[in-house]
Formats: sequence, structure tokens, C-alpha cells
Amino acid sequence: MAWGVIIGLMLGSGRMAYAQESNTIDLLRSKQKTDYVWVAAHRADCLYAPENSLEAVRHALFFGADIIETDVRMTKDGQIVIMHDYTVDRMTNGTGTISEMTLAEIKKLHLKTNWGGRTDQEVPTLEEFIGLTKGKICLYLDKASYDIPGHEEGTLVRALLNILRKNDVLEEAVFVLNWPYEKARRIFGKDLERVIYCPVIEDTIPHLESYVDEYLEKLHPIAFQFRMKTLDSETYRLLPKVLESGSRAFIAATWPEHTAGHDDHTSMFKRPSEGWGWLVDQGFNILESNYPNDLIRFLKNENRH
Repeated sequence: MAWGVIIGLMLGSGRMAYAQESNTIDLLRSKQKTDYVWVAAHRADCLYAPENSLEAVRHALFFGADIIETDVRMTKDGQIVIMHDYTVDRMTNGTGTISEMTLAEIKKLHLKTNWGGRTDQEVPTLEEFIGLTKGKICLYLDKASYDIPGHEEGTLVRALLNILRKNDVLEEAVFVLNWPYEKARRIFGKDLERVIYCPVIEDTIPHLESYVDEYLEKLHPIAFQFRMKTLDSETYRLLPKVLESGSRAFIAATWPEHTAGHDDHTSMFKRPSEGWGWLVDQGFNILESNYPNDLIRFLKNENRH
């Protein structure tokens, strides 16, 4: 049997699980106490497919991820495409700055593999992502805080909200931002309660505890994302307060500087118990990873996914 057929059958069987797993979105939003740990796939599956590609989305769905972290960029003609960098140079066979290119120009390009080989895949749009993920998995829209030269503050967020509203997926969208509450309320408006809004907690934020207290009082977020370089940081000290409030604790195991060294690398090349396991034991219940398949296997073995 051809490998393409085998993979197709595997993905087909994986779709049977999508409906079973979709209730994890409702569980996430409910703030109900649970041992379940949500897994966010960094740039979808960035190991076995071109990062941020539709193929990478299909893989993350098949693995059983709960959230896909992806990166949004606005084209010259106001369209939203999925690309980590502000240029197309690294991940396509073309060159150019996304904000200076039209969607039609970008769609003529082909994505590269992570090793630089050309594929037949195009740069996807946000709506193409939504076509695969709606009702199955959350989309964490990174890079949303970037201001676009010549445009009003918050233009990108408002464009994203329009697309999410049009496709009826506001409740499945995750935003992770370090904005003060007032700015978030002003730009998101009433949609601030509809999306899964996760304020960042990191020591670089002025008056950090007051910032956290204001969010707890005025929004009571579904989750906060922690970025802690060390265990003697104010960020780490605020973890019990967030957990006691009922909000969930989100952390990116992709980076050692966000996890005080308890990251993917520690988990994969030392012991999972020293990386992912340590984070879960601390109370972090949303983990972003470059290795979503391995993380899910670890969590299942621990009866946490």
C-alpha cells in the first residue's frame, strides 16, 4: 500500500476523535477544576510539516492537540495570511515583506520544508486555517499585537476579530497579549469576553501585581500566560494567586527563558519529568510545545490528557 494511502487512512481515523475532543474547548472556557492539561502545538506541527502550513494543522489535529499556535500577518491589500516572519524569505521560494505584497502575489509562492526544500503547498490564509479547525481546536493567534505602519493602533486585532466573527469562531480564538486592561478593553470591546484572552505575566511589565489584580477584578481571564526566567522572579511568585482565582496557567515550554529552564529541550533530551512534568506539578495546565505528539504521549501516560 502506498505511503500516501496509509497516511490518509491514519488521518481519516484521527478525524473520528475530533468530535470526542472538541468538548475540551468548552472545558477550557468553563474554568472547571480538572486534571486535564491542554496542549498547544507551536506553529501547528513544525517538526513533520512546514511550519504554519495546512498540512501542519492536519498533523496537530491528528496528534490530538487542543490549541494551535500560529502567526498572523496582514498583506498590502488587507488580507490575513499565516507566516511567522514579517517577510516570506525563510519559508517560501520568494522574497519580500508581507505588508508590501498582495495576497495574490503571496499565493504564487510555495512553502519550503524546514530543511529548505520546496513543496507544492501555498502560504495559507487565516480563513483556510479556520476551515480545518472550526469546532475542533482553538487557534492561538500570535503576532496580533503588532501595529502596522500607517494604520490605527489595534488595526490587526480588529481585522482578526472581523474574520473570527464572520466565521463564528470568536469563542475558539486565543489571544496572548501584554497589554494593560484599559487598552485591551478599548481595542477588543465586547469581544474581550468572547475570545479566550490570556494576559501575559512577566517581570518586564510595570507594576506587575497591580496589572494582574486589575485583570482578575475586571475580566477574570480564562488563563494567564507566564514567562519566567527564574524561580526567584515576581512572575513565579504570582502563580498561586492566579491558580487560586480559578484562572488557568499557560506556559510556553518552547523556550527555556519562559520556563526557568523546564522546557522542551529538557523534556526531550534529559527527562520529561524535569521539564513538562515539573511544569504540570507546579499547576501549569496549558503547555505550548514544539513536540506536541511527544508531550501528549507523556500526558496520556500520566492520565492528564
